Amino acid sequence: MIDPEKVTNYNQSERDLEEFILFWVCAAGKNGRTAARCLDKMLTEHAAFYQNNTPFRWILQAHALFDLPQVLKHYGIGCYTIKSKTFFELAKAKFKGELNLRTCTPSDLESIYGVGPKTSRCFILHSRKDAQVAGLDTHMLKHLKSLGYDVPKNTPTGKKYLTLEKAVLTLAREAGMSPASYDLKIWNEYSIKSTPGGNR
Repeated sequence: MIDPEKVTNYNQSERDLEEFILFWVCAAGKNGRTAARCLDKMLTEHAAFYQNNTPFRWILQAHALFDLPQVLKHYGIGCYTIKSKTFFELAKAKFKGELNLRTCTPSDLESIYGVGPKTSRCFILHSRKDAQVAGLDTHMLKHLKSLGYDVPKNTPTGKKYLTLEKAVLTLAREAGMSPASYDLKIWNEYSIKSTPGGNR
């Protein structure tokens, strides 16, 4: 199961990467630990359906055989209608050769229905060494606000996201940390101050 407190992993298999992007989709706006548990339970209990396959292959099978939104709902994955479509579109794009999880850019991921700038960057940030991107979750926004930055209540998009992303990268560099280490440090600090598990 993915551990949100130690989420950085640069040596993931293809199966791992598929689960990893699904985790970030599940965690968008939700409790990170709960998202990890729900996803792990779903994949574990359906392992027989994708034995010797990957999570993406199971999603394609589940889409054909089951009511995928209801499967996600059953396992407590919120916004299940939207997220089931995102799951399916990710799996379909990869197996059509349109998405490589090892080399895709934020824009590549954001071309998938339901994937925004935070989700795309968090996936890349914590799966690729030296990635120069920033995930603007609620904790990072609170951190930036505490430093005097003008931040919105929710994760921004467009130029505002890019502006704040540059600020985070500068802060990480000034702290002598990688962007991933800085992100994890802030998430762990603020998730303790707020509700257990913290939102991603």
